[in-house]
Amino acid sequence: MDALATIMLRRAGAVALPSPASAPPADGDAWVASLEADLAAMGWLLDVAIRRRFALLDPVTRMRWADFVCAVTAELVGADREHVPLFRSFPDTPADTDRLYVERLIVHLLQTNAAPCVLCGAEGRVHALDPCGHLVCADCFDADAYTACPICGRRLTAGNSYLPLRAEAARPVSSTAPPVRLRRLTLDHSPTSTAVRLRDDLVMRPTALGEADLVDLRALVAATAPDRLDWLPAVVPARETLAVVIAEALHRTALTAAHERVLAEAAARWGTATDVARALWVYSGGDPGLVLPRRRRDNTPSEAYRPVDEPAVTVGTPRVRALSRPLRRAVLAFVGSLDPVTAAEDMARHPTVWKRLAERLHPYEWVTAYPGAAVAFAALRGTRAPAGGALGTAMVAAGERVPERLILSWHTDGTVSLRVRTFAALVERAVADGDAADAAALLVQRPGDLWRRLDHLLRLAGDDPDAQRVVLDAARQVATRVSPTVLADAAAALTGRDATVAAAEAVEVAADASMAEAAQAVGARHVGTVGAALGRALGLRTRRPARPAPARGAEPGTPRRTFFPRGDVVRAWSAPEQRRPLPAKAIAEIRAGVDAELVERAGGLDRFDVAVLDAALGRVPAPRRERAGSAQLTGWPRGSVRHLPDLDVLRLFLHWTDGAKFRVDLDLSCAFYDREWMPRGHCDYTRLRFKGRAAIHSGDLTSAPPPLGATEFLDLDRAALLSARVEWAVPVVFSYNDVPFEALDAAFAGFSLPQRGGRQFDPARVVQRFHLRGDSRSLAPLVLNVRTGQVMWIDASLSTAGYGHNVGGYRARLGGLAADLWEHFSAGTRPTLLDLAAWHASARADRILVAHADDTITQVPVGRGAETVAAVRAAATRATGDGTSPRPQAGKAFAATVDQDRLAVLLDGAVADGSAALLLDGPAGAPWTPVSAADLAAGLVPR
Repeated sequence: MDALATIMLRRAGAVALPSPASAPPADGDAWVASLEADLAAMGWLLDVAIRRRFALLDPVTRMRWADFVCAVTAELVGADREHVPLFRSFPDTPADTDRLYVERLIVHLLQTNAAPCVLCGAEGRVHALDPCGHLVCADCFDADAYTACPICGRRLTAGNSYLPLRAEAARPVSSTAPPVRLRRLTLDHSPTSTAVRLRDDLVMRPTALGEADLVDLRALVAATAPDRLDWLPAVVPARETLAVVIAEALHRTALTAAHERVLAEAAARWGTATDVARALWVYSGGDPGLVLPRRRRDNTPSEAYRPVDEPAVTVGTPRVRALSRPLRRAVLAFVGSLDPVTAAEDMARHPTVWKRLAERLHPYEWVTAYPGAAVAFAALRGTRAPAGGALGTAMVAAGERVPERLILSWHTDGTVSLRVRTFAALVERAVADGDAADAAALLVQRPGDLWRRLDHLLRLAGDDPDAQRVVLDAARQVATRVSPTVLADAAAALTGRDATVAAAEAVEVAADASMAEAAQAVGARHVGTVGAALGRALGLRTRRPARPAPARGAEPGTPRRTFFPRGDVVRAWSAPEQRRPLPAKAIAEIRAGVDAELVERAGGLDRFDVAVLDAALGRVPAPRRERAGSAQLTGWPRGSVRHLPDLDVLRLFLHWTDGAKFRVDLDLSCAFYDREWMPRGHCDYTRLRFKGRAAIHSGDLTSAPPPLGATEFLDLDRAALLSARVEWAVPVVFSYNDVPFEALDAAFAGFSLPQRGGRQFDPARVVQRFHLRGDSRSLAPLVLNVRTGQVMWIDASLSTAGYGHNVGGYRARLGGLAADLWEHFSAGTRPTLLDLAAWHASARADRILVAHADDTITQVPVGRGAETVAAVRAAATRATGDGTSPRPQAGKAFAATVDQDRLAVLLDGAVADGSAALLLDGPAGAPWTPVSAADLAAGLVPR
């Protein structure tokens, strides 16, 4: 099968089977029953139509398609790989891990060739293992217990006599273990239409796509419109997505007659110099977000532990490929047509990328034809050109046209150079002057930036009502041109800002205050020495002394702000809250304005008879920064919390293979914390058990030669962890030998809910599976609240440096990251899936119902725009319904809830064609039309 069939199965759960055989086989139904049993073992079902079609296919065709379907569905849950841990008997691993460590150490240091075993004294039982060379006694380290070297954990070559050839023992299969969730496969009657729909859905997403989505988009474009751009909508919301599509078309049409046409279409869609940079960078194999690999630090002390035969593996910066002459002319012509100030400022945002592109574009060779482009590059590179030359003349002319933005510098050697005063510099000057009105007036030219800085502008306005009004009016004026993601983020971030409490309050004391007044204002216990009191009396700002901070940073309960720096993976850092509160009236006006704007945008879409919104989605953040997320099975948004009521043992798993030229040593670990986030211990390759059976590791594998690779498991027993006074568990994957995940050929992890005594890896019990990706050496996928069984998906990385990463060295930082993210995502300062559904329901539904956890319903008045959205939010905060709303009747419905089971509870009757459902866990089955959060957001882009 081709890549297109794989994408449609994976993304839509649809399979385009061929036409039935002229003479259907007699055993069709029995054969399909056996196929269903195989699929059910991995958590998949066949719907009626595809089951009937399979039964009508000839034996050869049905077997070929069955193999394909089983292979793809197995890959989705990780069952396409053989999972062989170090200890064959996991989770029944050695109980005395300290003794095992000492024995391994003694053998490693003292055992010599042709000598009796240093542990038991047996002769002739010591084997030299390949490739590690360790000398291992077969009596002390039973070969039936291990799958690799028991001393170092490296996989062994096929010729080793230590591991005997034997039939693989039958793995226990629990006949009573139901799948965690059943996913449905449907028959695709129109694969071309499905491919076009999936392609257009990806293109219309308002945020940048993740790596897996980009791979699928390229394949979909190649299958549906490989050599043209006229199929694109008038506006592509995400500029990174547009760059990928343009680069793909340029690749496909290179050296063909269609190349000039594609170039003209691309140039017509470029709007800024950054659009050009994205397209050319992707054309050369780079990141569409223009994110460069992080610079590696080689001078860390742990680098001394790196083996001499293991050079560092890094992610390289792409080399710009050769650009055709027509492409260079088109790029320079477009850049030259821009305002030189704007072009130079855009280039300054990504200087490394543009300097590398300049090596292929040769802008100074085209000064006469494209002087504007040459001037922009001269400002970027700080070029000093003779004032009388062609480039110098162009620079002087540009500087004289806008002297306040392009600053000319004349040098004694007769040369001239140029630098740009950026728009951000103008805004920062207004901010430094404390002029909120001036800053807002400038930012009106950049609507997205104005809304991103709305909190800052309102703080700058202070208590001045006129300045506040200018800021609010400016925000309202440009709201129609701002993406829905930016609007929603800005409004949600203001939640609770009227009650913000700073981490350390500053106290102002009047200049003419007496020492007694200073003491009274600040607090006598904080006055301290006479000198300190005099300082306060003189009007100096005084902060209350902070208590010593514990390992995670600020003490628990200290108000903090969490930031997410731009990058190819999600990293987070936090700082104590220092902002002062904002006026409640301004916050309410902004929230109502955003709700009204987004409801109005959704008003032109198809209508529904009824909308049923699950109140539980009010605690699920809407997807954000998908480009930095890991490709995953379930599609959980970062910050979403899933309650696993049947969680007894949670089994983490990790699988990877070595690279073609380097060894890879990944480690699955978990850190444990008490209620106040103070460390309680950890479980990893250095500590294979924590508190008996509270946490059990399957053993440390230090190499993963393909095709077998390496697998590590780690079991977390909730009851035992609670007995050990553990409240929080934070799993993490480290690259011990500092190989970035981006360089790995195959690496994924996840977790399942195993049955006691069942299989080590049961595909049907897999809850989540995700890829390891990005220029990172660590990943913390989730946080487990041990007491409640809640799992928060965080998908965040820790910054690392050096060699030999392990959880013991990062335990404090890992706890700080987990605590900050749990607090951040639980604070209600992010737009939620309920918000997204409410904007659509308010504009498109004739009746709106909010469903509660106890299966009661609250009816919300419709047709009031922002008031209706506010009523949905208010209803979702209540524990039960109003008791007056009847159950929804059949019709064209829009539903937003957690999963398929909950959907069946909310609307148990037949629904009309065109009914749509947003589910947190997987797409909805027939007769529903599945929609994702990204689909709903795409319907809110400015028209």
